[in-house]
Amino acid sequence: MAVLAIVLLIVGGVVGYYTGYSHGQKSAVKFAEEETKRKANEAAKAAEKVAAQAANPFGTTGQNPLKNIKVNPFDKVKINPFAK
Repeated sequence: MAVLAIVLLIVGGVVGYYTGYSHGQKSAVKFAEEETKRKANEAAKAAEKVAAQAANPFGTTGQNPLKNIKVNPFDKVKINPFAK
């Protein structure tokens, strides 16, 4: 009876180890894939922010880069293009 219990314990341990190992390996692969996708999304978002800042030379949206310039564009206009 004790020998049968030891054999069943060993068989149960081997079956449990194999099942746990295969399940753990599958979940580890799934976790690695999800982690890779998450990191790729974060990198894409960071690159998108950098590209958006590089595309806008004026900084934040809504700024007027010419707000401090007080020049009248009509001061030096030639009215008659044929006059010297």
